[in-house]
Amino acid sequence: MVQPRRTCRPARARSLALVGIAGAGGTHPATAARLGREHRHRRPGTRCRKARPCVRGVARRERARDRRYGWCLRSHSRRDRHRARDRGRHRFFESEAPAGDLRGGRDARDDRRRARASRGSARRRVLEGARPLRQACRRPGGAPRSRRRAARRDGAALAVTLSASLSALDDAVDAAAALGLDTSRARQVLADARGRLGFEGSAYVLALVGGTGVGKSSLLNALAGETVSPAGPRRPTTGTPLAWVAQSARDETAPLLGWLDVRDVRDHANGAFADVAILDLPDIDSTTPEHRARVDELLPRVDAVVWVADPEKYRDAVLHDQYLRRWAPRLARQLVVLNKADRVGSEAERLRAHLVASLRAEGIENVNVAVTSATRDGDAHELRDWIADGVQAKRIISERVATELHGAALDLATRAGVSADAKPLLTAEQRAQVLADVTREAAAIIDLAGLERQAVAATRLAARPRGAGPFGLVTTVLYRVTGRDRVVADPEGYLRRWRERGSLARAAEPIRNVIGDLLPRVPSETRGAIATLVDAQALNARITGAIDAAVATRVADARPPTSVVWSVIGALQYVVTAALLFAGLWIAAVFFLHAPFASVDVPVLGPIPTPLVLLVSLLVAGYVLARLLGAHAGMLGRRWARRLRGDLMRELEARLRDVLFARIDTIDAARVRIARARETIEG
Repeated sequence: MVQPRRTCRPARARSLALVGIAGAGGTHPATAARLGREHRHRRPGTRCRKARPCVRGVARRERARDRRYGWCLRSHSRRDRHRARDRGRHRFFESEAPAGDLRGGRDARDDRRRARASRGSARRRVLEGARPLRQACRRPGGAPRSRRRAARRDGAALAVTLSASLSALDDAVDAAAALGLDTSRARQVLADARGRLGFEGSAYVLALVGGTGVGKSSLLNALAGETVSPAGPRRPTTGTPLAWVAQSARDETAPLLGWLDVRDVRDHANGAFADVAILDLPDIDSTTPEHRARVDELLPRVDAVVWVADPEKYRDAVLHDQYLRRWAPRLARQLVVLNKADRVGSEAERLRAHLVASLRAEGIENVNVAVTSATRDGDAHELRDWIADGVQAKRIISERVATELHGAALDLATRAGVSADAKPLLTAEQRAQVLADVTREAAAIIDLAGLERQAVAATRLAARPRGAGPFGLVTTVLYRVTGRDRVVADPEGYLRRWRERGSLARAAEPIRNVIGDLLPRVPSETRGAIATLVDAQALNARITGAIDAAVATRVADARPPTSVVWSVIGALQYVVTAALLFAGLWIAAVFFLHAPFASVDVPVLGPIPTPLVLLVSLLVAGYVLARLLGAHAGMLGRRWARRLRGDLMRELEARLRDVLFARIDTIDAARVRIARARETIEG
């Protein structure tokens, strides 16, 4: 912060030189008069009534912050390396300048009127020397150093962008091929783009394209100032492409012209066209089919195009319908030239306006129209200025390639029916509903209720050998010998025989209905890939495979459960069987060991003989144990059946989800890849 002076000595005040511009004068007259009055009325030994800020004793950084001191700051001799563009933290130009030059002139507005005359002369001297200084910084025939540095930075950024765009279009082409789309054009664009970017030359290719007799060759001759391409009344005049290139760039452009298959090359020494190779192409409406085919072959490979027309053919259907509408969106730099303006005189501007309106009506917004005359000197200046005003050749080439890549990606996205968000073909709700319906119909064919009965019977069959005693072994053998176990107690075989219980027509109906509703909403070129999802034979085969896989997975480890309770019941059954055998022998001994006419004394339990009571009791006990075994085995069997049913349904649902939506997921993934590629290329 600037501190006011505490004292003011007369000698010090008189020696305070307030210099605004070195060499342009000393203290301002008004300042000198004011200082003189202060010292003239001051008493000896007293201080000034009004102290001025001490300017010279404050750091230059702080002085520069206040524009009020711009008029009174001395100049410094430091070399100004920023060309009067240095700004401090105060965001204004510095108030000092080297060697007295006015660098803070636009600041210090508060006191500029005090030194207007002296500063005006200094400003004029600075401005007069600025133009030679800027010109001295330019290389001969080149751009300023700062522009070249910016161009190199832009070129590096464009190279990175083009590399990402090429990779993105490669991915989009693969995705489009998965959708069954024709990718020949996109692959050709990729090949042409990589081929064009493979040439390191600094010149871009500009093609003159137009119909018969519109003056393409005459226009090239007018640009060259000499006869380069022969022009005459004979049609067609130009049969093969002709290139007009600079002598300094001929060796550099030779590989590029060889790639374009242009053999007729003329050189020149005009520095204004050093960065461009101009091609004079055959007529697009020539009676010779090879001429138009040659133009169609070269248009995807050139970097810029000048569409040449004349007052008679500027609305020609071939030019507009077959070329402008097709190629205008694919070119980054192009111009429509209305040639032979000398033939219509004052009507040229009206024709220009009509041509512009026609282009706008056709949706061609980014193409300007120039009016030229190849027969009058100076009447081709609009075309000449357009070529000279072009940006750097590398940028033109990069923008041309980028535009072509964008057009190819947009074409793939349009034909794939992909918008910016790339929504899936089926919503989550639709997928869940279709999966639930198909799973329910498939489970009905498998017959889960029958599976539960089979599981319970298999568990009881497994319990008999361990819990039914000797008679359980007998019944088990009988079941296995007669094959009854495979009919009523084989859940594995029952699952494998699911095809015998119904058709899959109803199971395939839900997915077929959803896809049928979807087809009218997708582009025609992708309908073929989606329509394969509802082919009856293929769909049934996929559902059949899913059911077989689910059954095989669940049946592989399907084993009936066991329990230690069965062994306990089995032991009791053996005891009951032994006791039952004893009771039977006892009764037999009573009747067969004594004479039939003699009386036999047997123990009785009440009115009933004891052997008979024992026999009946043992039979009841065996029956109860058998029922307990069956109930326990049935409980375990039902529990196992529920677990088996749940596992089977989960496995079946997962398998059906894969086979029903795998192809749809592939299509959705391809569409997402195309959308991302388009987003990457659009930048």
